[in-house]
Amino acid sequence: MRRKSIYRLAVIFMLLLCGCSSAKEQKAEAPIREELVLWSYYETDAQCQGLDKLVAEFNASQWDYRMSWKYVPMSEFVKELTIAVSDSTLPDIVLVDNPDMTGLVNSGFLEDITEELGEDIAEKGYYEEVQMAVEFDEKVYGVPFCCNNTAIIYNKEMLEAAGVTPPQTWEEFEAAAKALTVKGEEGHYGFAMSVAAGEQGAFQFMPWILSTGADENHLEDERTTEAFELMHRMITDGSMPNSCMNYSQTDIIRLFIEKDVAMIQNGSWALPAIEAAGIDYGICPLPIQNGQGVIIGGENLAVLKGKNVKGAVEFMKFYNQEEVMQEVCVLMGNISPIQSLAEEFCEEHPQYSVFVSQMQYGINRNSIKNWKHVCRVLSDSLHQLFGSTWSVTDIWYKYEQGILEE
Repeated sequence: MRRKSIYRLAVIFMLLLCGCSSAKEQKAEAPIREELVLWSYYETDAQCQGLDKLVAEFNASQWDYRMSWKYVPMSEFVKELTIAVSDSTLPDIVLVDNPDMTGLVNSGFLEDITEELGEDIAEKGYYEEVQMAVEFDEKVYGVPFCCNNTAIIYNKEMLEAAGVTPPQTWEEFEAAAKALTVKGEEGHYGFAMSVAAGEQGAFQFMPWILSTGADENHLEDERTTEAFELMHRMITDGSMPNSCMNYSQTDIIRLFIEKDVAMIQNGSWALPAIEAAGIDYGICPLPIQNGQGVIIGGENLAVLKGKNVKGAVEFMKFYNQEEVMQEVCVLMGNISPIQSLAEEFCEEHPQYSVFVSQMQYGINRNSIKNWKHVCRVLSDSLHQLFGSTWSVTDIWYKYEQGILEE
């Protein structure tokens, strides 16, 4: 019996040794994964969680690549890319704002991925204005990641208390903002929007200009002054804070959640945070003056030239699966760039219906002639309007001259 016990122990010992050896061999034979780096300016909790989930699921789906992502502020994004060229720290992929694509393509930053993904892009059923943002001279330089636009998000409780209904025209909107403004330490503003320098402020203000009936490619049209005059009146009567020039779109969401403002202009990405805060909210289209103005925003995935094109394309293909795209968009509060998915999402989440319906007649900023120039002039003009005592006439003159000096 003792010999049998000793024999059994010897067998177990040998098996354990073999097992350890096998494990070491497997570990040694495990492939080394190539590192992929993505840059993004996403900063809301929902956006970060969605990007974390996408990256984790991609990493778990294959063994060739390991993706990670880095936050870079939107206002510094293109500048940081330029700096990264000199010190060889460029990422492999960028999640970039639509209008930045033109400059990056013209500067030679982005890889042409027509051969790898052109056919898939053409057959996917993207919104036309969204697809246009990744195509240049019949070549494809990116994959649409999401799309969006802005609307009026309002606090139902505040509107009911003030006896105000969601405004449909500028006249109703201006009157509603006044009625919803409560002075004093415990008070709140009627309306707020982002007028931050750069893309965010221009993106939010441009729909008001288009609503005047001004042509998007002739923005020196005197009807544009109506949009400046509307904002000037609201700043003057105190229904809108001139500190909006310091607020990003994310800051505006915080003001709304803290009940410092009754109505805001913002996008679908604001809804996850608002719902998490338990705010009873409603959404209506931006009020109309002479027409409906809608600017389409959103981001694209693009590959940096000279980086890991093969790995980046694999990541893009992974995201381009409809079930993956829809899951990430729902989590982030984004609208899918594929029209059928966006409409399906809207049926299940009717609170997004205004944003989805506005996609039908919105225009992409890349469709506006010399958008980057327009953005700079518009941003400067807004800061003069919100941050100085200049008259609207003086501001309009400088704006008009700036637009014409292309």
